[in-house]
Amino acid sequence: MRVKNVSVIIAILIVLLLGGGLTLYWHALTPATVTITYTTTVTETVTQTISPKIYPLTIVDALGRQVVISSEPLRVISLSPSITEILFSLNLGSRVIAVDSFSNYPPEVIELKDKGVIQDIGGFWSPDLEKIVALAPDVIIADSGAHMKFKDKFEELGLNVVFIRGGAAVTVEDILLDIMLVAKVFNVEDNGAKLIQNISEQLLTVEEKVKKANKVKTLILLGPPSLGLWTVGSGKFLNDIIYRAGGINIAEKYYGWIQLSLEEVISADPEVIIVLVMGTAEDAKAVINEIVNSELSETSAVKNGRVYVLIGEADDIVSRPGPRVAKATLLLAKIIHPDIFGEPERPDVISMGG
Repeated sequence: MRVKNVSVIIAILIVLLLGGGLTLYWHALTPATVTITYTTTVTETVTQTISPKIYPLTIVDALGRQVVISSEPLRVISLSPSITEILFSLNLGSRVIAVDSFSNYPPEVIELKDKGVIQDIGGFWSPDLEKIVALAPDVIIADSGAHMKFKDKFEELGLNVVFIRGGAAVTVEDILLDIMLVAKVFNVEDNGAKLIQNISEQLLTVEEKVKKANKVKTLILLGPPSLGLWTVGSGKFLNDIIYRAGGINIAEKYYGWIQLSLEEVISADPEVIIVLVMGTAEDAKAVINEIVNSELSETSAVKNGRVYVLIGEADDIVSRPGPRVAKATLLLAKIIHPDIFGEPERPDVISMGG
């Protein structure tokens, strides 16, 4: 009987030894009973990605200045609506502590303002510097077109300011460069690249559709004619958007934001007139009525019922050099080439026939 038990034990040992990786300890209790204790070693491989330390970071802003970002910016102030849109499009909204009075997109900006989470630091052209200093931001993003005049004052107050092109953008590409510059400041360049790719694809879709279409003579008025025939010439992003949407800007021979004479407009004979107005639908209808009952009625645009007034969000989309630039291009393409894209069906786009 004992021989049989020992044989069984030996057989068990052989099986265990053949399994490999076992350390055996013997404790003899009786000639027929053996306790076997074994230890296994488990090897686990853990892969850990360690992000390189990038701060302090030195960047070159739109003014060619070297700006040092000493640590990751967690408190940022936006000085323009388009900058606010860029920050939120890059998923940086949680870091925004203050914006200008005109920042209203995305809609959560207004909600956060109402709750006091985001402070209002005043107008686009005249921010409240005292309030900005009191908020102690890590970084301020400013528009070189509007805020260049504050550069020395910013430095005097010890504020860390990064200027983007903003309103000084010449082309759509400049707007995309602004987006990537902001992304770089916050070390979210992957987000910036994805956003830019998405915008570029939307732009390409529009441009491909109008490539073979006839260019349409277009006039964009920056407000009602009663305030002067103010428009945009070359050297500004809006001129580039008109071209990408399949139009020809009748004021392209001039540079920047300029005022045309009535004679020049009539002589150029725009086929489409688009007016940007900060107002209501009633204000838009009043502008159309003003145009129809003026000497502008001699233009092809009025004769063919192709006068459009953009208010509210439509006005914002077209006039802001931000991440909605592809939407701006598509909106103008619908106005300029309804035969290709269909008429814009929006309550904030008021037409002569609407």
